[in-house]
Amino acid sequence: MNDPQKAAEQIAAAAKQNAAFYLTEIPPEIEPTRRLLEHSGIAPENVDAHIRKILIEQRDKAWAVFPYGAIGSFRFLDFNQTLQDPLFETVSKRLRAPGSAETFLDVGCCLGHIVRQLNAEGVPSERLYGTDLQASFLDLGYDLFRDRDSTRATFVAGDMIREEEPRLEELIGKIDIIYASAFFHLFEYEDQMKAGKRMVKFLRPENQNAIIFGHNGGPKIVGWEKYVLDEETWRHMWDEIGEATGTTWKTEMNVESNDEWIKVRFARGSTKIQNARDRLSKVAILIDRVTKKG
Repeated sequence: MNDPQKAAEQIAAAAKQNAAFYLTEIPPEIEPTRRLLEHSGIAPENVDAHIRKILIEQRDKAWAVFPYGAIGSFRFLDFNQTLQDPLFETVSKRLRAPGSAETFLDVGCCLGHIVRQLNAEGVPSERLYGTDLQASFLDLGYDLFRDRDSTRATFVAGDMIREEEPRLEELIGKIDIIYASAFFHLFEYEDQMKAGKRMVKFLRPENQNAIIFGHNGGPKIVGWEKYVLDEETWRHMWDEIGEATGTTWKTEMNVESNDEWIKVRFARGSTKIQNARDRLSKVAILIDRVTKKG
């Protein structure tokens, strides 16, 4: 954002809106992060102290950069949902397959825990990429996992919806699998279109098995434009993206809902988005996959 005053106002407004998400205690569902910290070289007997001292400090630094709800609630430490997704397991096996040279990109990677998780599972770090709007988040990730000098993963700061973004050009044509979690629901329809088209540019054009997947969701907050994916509009959006990029995409979506949340699962392609402000008090979107057809 080029206007410092406008940026400061947006951060202040987001902090007020997301105040309910700011927790003072680390939640118990952080075992995946605990294992990653041990993999990063922190002795098991020191992990708890690291979590108590370092992680809270790092979380507060990240919150100061921008007060995302996932930061305040320590959601960035809890990625059990991702690990329990059969598609994530499939992707991990695909990346670890003998002779595989495929690459993986986490869009909106925050501190880069998914990239580190795949590396811990055996995927060579030189085939792993992460990008986030906030360069400070990427720096905090290096501090958190203590791998600034050891990892060969590539982390790039950039704006996915900016028309011209030179910082992201190094990713063009390099990626086979894109993970976009807690990402699409941040934007209105037109900006989701921009992000989707940029993702297509990142993919290797010769790979007909390219895939985009992830989990997206978030509570509706008064004053924010929140969109929930439905099958028809999401498919329509990716039809438009395909037409603009000369590609074709297949989508699948399963919807589960209760009184508070809608959960949307999609596979192979693209789907529809509609404004949920007038219908839902809370929205959760789980994206399974978007797969290239041609």
